[in-house]
Amino acid sequence: MDMHTTLVSALIAYDARESKKPSYNRYALPQYLLALANAEALVRGGSPLRRAITQCFLGRLADRLLVAIGEPKMSREELRGW
Repeated sequence: MDMHTTLVSALIAYDARESKKPSYNRYALPQYLLALANAEALVRGGSPLRRAITQCFLGRLADRLLVAIGEPKMSREELRGW
């Protein structure tokens, strides 16, 4: 599976889990896909994939995407924007 498909699958799985919550935002998946497109644009511009993900996503969603590509979860420095 290529990286794009892996990340889209992780986003869909995350959205499916979130959809069971009462506060679910039914417009979230398109927003996630837009953020993924922004991350992929950063990668095409020369940014490492990990950095692109940490710039375009936050929290549990960023961690799920990083784990999906075989990377460790976000560090404290990345969370603080260092």
